[in-house]
Amino acid sequence: MRESYRGQCNLHLHFAKQFLTSLDQEPEARWGGHYARAMADAVVWQLQLSYRAHLADMLTQQPKFPQQLPKGDYFACDFKASELPPELLELADRERHTPWLRAMVSERFINHPGAAVTVEVSGLIAKDSLATHSQGAGELEEWLEELNSLIARHRATLMEY
Repeated sequence: MRESYRGQCNLHLHFAKQFLTSLDQEPEARWGGHYARAMADAVVWQLQLSYRAHLADMLTQQPKFPQQLPKGDYFACDFKASELPPELLELADRERHTPWLRAMVSERFINHPGAAVTVEVSGLIAKDSLATHSQGAGELEEWLEELNSLIARHRATLMEY
């Protein structure tokens, strides 16, 4: 069976939802206290993959705008053609100006020594976490809902073409 970009988008959305459920259900102490970070990173990674597959689907479903997909990691702002589908132009703008999408596409997963650190104090135990990994389950759930809504709206628009 041949894979489609739309199918891959749906699959990665499903995986993101599953990882988010695991994040909510597992105890914080699992994996030496790193379980929450591992699951949060897994959710963000699956959301990024779903978003990239959605971009590819949008581009390949509109033959009026022939364009090659960039190699490797890409987001809407990486497309350079003068003529792009209006949905990709919208997403390129939203990647710069919409807080949840900007945060999702800018996540790079690697903590750099010397980066800003936030400290959570709970009783007598303090837990360090870098600001780049501060997404909680609530924020990630918002990202998932927003991405689902965005994809549904774009797919409805494609049906009009």
